[in-house]
Amino acid sequence: MKSQYELYICDITGAHEPVALFISNTPFPNQQVGQRFDDHGWDRLRGVGKIASEQEPKRYTVHSIKTTLLTQKNINIFQTWLNLSPFHGKRSPVFGDTPPTMSSEEAKQK
Repeated sequence: MKSQYELYICDITGAHEPVALFISNTPFPNQQVGQRFDDHGWDRLRGVGKIASEQEPKRYTVHSIKTTLLTQKNINIFQTWLNLSPFHGKRSPVFGDTPPTMSSEEAKQK
């Protein structure tokens, strides 16, 4: 039996519906509540398009997670629903005080 993996991204501040969807033939990395999850240019659903980029990411934290398993036409479909809440805090000190996509060498030059 084949497997398909679907990752639904929901922003809990809006209508609480999926804003992005990713589909894969292999599992997605595990997520956990409280983890940072940044949008570096997702293609948003419903014709919204991309609202973020690597230079100007939208930052979130994982609020809650739901998993669903369906079987359709001899395919196991593993759905993970990530409910995200906007994150407006400072970047983690672990990553340094640089923009998210700036390398440490670029930061030294500034």
